[in-house]
Amino acid sequence: MNRMPNLKKVLDSSSIIIIYLLAALLPLSFTTLTTEFFETAKFFLLVIATLLLLVIWAIRFVTDGKLELPKTPLDIFLVLFLGVAILSTIMSATRLIAIFGSVPRMHGSLIYTSAVILLYFLIVFNIKTIKQITSVANLMIGSGVVLSIVSLLSYFKVSTPLPLVGSLSNTALYISLLIPLSLRLLIAKPTIGIFVNLIFFASLALLGNPTSWIVTLFGVVATLSVYKKVLSKLLPFLILIGGVTLILVVLSVSPSLQDKTPLGKLASGSPKEVQLPFGISWKISASAFRDAPLLGTGPSTYLYDLTQYKPIEYNQTNLWNTRLTSAHNFLLQTLAETGGLGLALILAVAVTFVLFWLKNQTLGLATAGVSFILLMALSPLSILTQTAGFIIWALAMASREKQVDYEINPRSVGVGAHPLIPTLILLPILVLIVAGFYFTSKMALGEYYHHQALNAVSKNQGLEIYNNLVAAEKQNPYVDLYRSDLAQTNFALANALATQKGPTEASPAGSLTEQDKTNIQQLLQQSIAEGRSAVAIAPRSAANWEVLASIYKQISGVSQNALQFSLDAYGRAIALDPLNPLLRLSVGGVYYQLKNYDLAVRFFDDAVSLKPDYSNALYNLAIALRDKGSYKEGIAIAERLVAQLSGKTDSEDYRLASELLSDLKTKAPATTEPITAEPVSALEKENLPKVLNLPKPESIATPEAIKK
Repeated sequence: MNRMPNLKKVLDSSSIIIIYLLAALLPLSFTTLTTEFFETAKFFLLVIATLLLLVIWAIRFVTDGKLELPKTPLDIFLVLFLGVAILSTIMSATRLIAIFGSVPRMHGSLIYTSAVILLYFLIVFNIKTIKQITSVANLMIGSGVVLSIVSLLSYFKVSTPLPLVGSLSNTALYISLLIPLSLRLLIAKPTIGIFVNLIFFASLALLGNPTSWIVTLFGVVATLSVYKKVLSKLLPFLILIGGVTLILVVLSVSPSLQDKTPLGKLASGSPKEVQLPFGISWKISASAFRDAPLLGTGPSTYLYDLTQYKPIEYNQTNLWNTRLTSAHNFLLQTLAETGGLGLALILAVAVTFVLFWLKNQTLGLATAGVSFILLMALSPLSILTQTAGFIIWALAMASREKQVDYEINPRSVGVGAHPLIPTLILLPILVLIVAGFYFTSKMALGEYYHHQALNAVSKNQGLEIYNNLVAAEKQNPYVDLYRSDLAQTNFALANALATQKGPTEASPAGSLTEQDKTNIQQLLQQSIAEGRSAVAIAPRSAANWEVLASIYKQISGVSQNALQFSLDAYGRAIALDPLNPLLRLSVGGVYYQLKNYDLAVRFFDDAVSLKPDYSNALYNLAIALRDKGSYKEGIAIAERLVAQLSGKTDSEDYRLASELLSDLKTKAPATTEPITAEPVSALEKENLPKVLNLPKPESIATPEAIKK
């Protein structure tokens, strides 16, 4: 008789404990067993917690035969957004990347989006009392305090551990969301409130960036405006906290003090979070929207949008050779990845929540939820900040005084409902749970083996690298990174064998045996196969095409048509990253190797046009012009290069440029050589035996020249 009530109590308690653990551990979770230490751990914690809550939900469905679900104003928009994300994934050119993310970065993937939206509904469903809501909020504050202390210790170099979220600014962004909650502690528990807020505001002052300060300012103003009646009692506390914060900001941020005070020196030497400029990000997202207006390019595909749509001014920033995975802010990222439908639904969620906040301004969680909306508009999100924001939204909705519930009762659906209806409702949930646990375990093992391979790289253990990458690929064959790394590892092993036993000046014939030739052939075949697999998984990845092109280039000594295949792969990379000067430089290097100086000059000139201050491109262009016989043009380029490097007269680059200019002016045979994009491999030597037969390429994807 009492078994069912007891089971229900156990299920309720288990759900609350999981939510408590997630709130407490999310900011603090990290692991040294995966490729990426911080975001990956938080991703797996979120997915596992969501799946466990879903398991409990399914058990409750079976035992009760019905479920009463609280209805919130955000429900329809979040469900529709998840539907758009699924459709966007199906229509994406990089479907596997959209599902799993650009591993090891899994934030923004369909798996993550599904997990965080499911978590929202499961929290609203399981949280029943104000005490539970308060407990979750306090756990978030408590873990925020621990996170702040660890980050401050790292900032002051008191301890060696890195900040638990991977960067100091991420700590500040997370803390800025909690300010409306921490300020309420000044009223409820003044002693604890003073301590918590001093820690939080010290962290924001030292670790923060303009975005975290704007979000914090909103939280402070919005919270204090509600408590006008008790403001006089809070005034001494606020003066203390504000005074300490102001002093820390002045000492660390003021340009006149940065080189004169310890805090200033720490601030100037502290690494800054990289954020794509708004103007550039807007152009990228608008271009992606133009080509895919409804559903976008797919979740977790902004990296490919950046390479394909970045404007020319990107090359004049200090990010020119960096491929970022995030837009300037979450809204622009949503526009690019899930199109106009995705952005409209996120804006609908934001507007609905703001309207809810205007009616419930005394609710600290509602203010924190609006802080999260502000953060979405100003900054890219991390797994920590986005998950925390959804938890805050769920808690705010769970705290409403009047909730309209709706009921799922399959046993009473229509007259004479079929007994299989509960099974039909439960079956897809069970499939989701089983698939979730299965793929999560495979993803975790893949990341573990990939990390082991990276450890082996640092120890120069070639066989260990190979075996661990094979194991990683076996666990999760849908990750292009594993394939690309394995392609390069196979090539490196073949190159090492050729270096050890290939022709040398002392032994022109070398000592390669027939078995050595067979081993080199097999390794190179595997290298090319893995490189092609990486391209197949992520066909929009210019980086994958670049790796494949580099491998082809570096095996030109043992394969007849390798350089043609290299040019074709570089051409496809350029089609996906058309304004990348590094790719143009690489193609110019291949044509120079083929002694086709006209095309070498063209591509080196393209690289200079894309980035006029690119010294390497100028140097290679001058050499190609010299070898073509265009001495006058070569001298002009070399003089331009020397003038550009005139501020670094003691550098090796200046010496090489000066020697080249001297060579050109005397028109003598020069000793200077071009600076190629990749180091020359042993497998590029001309006198090696041809062990790899590549078919003759049908065509070469050579891009058009840059319009000057």
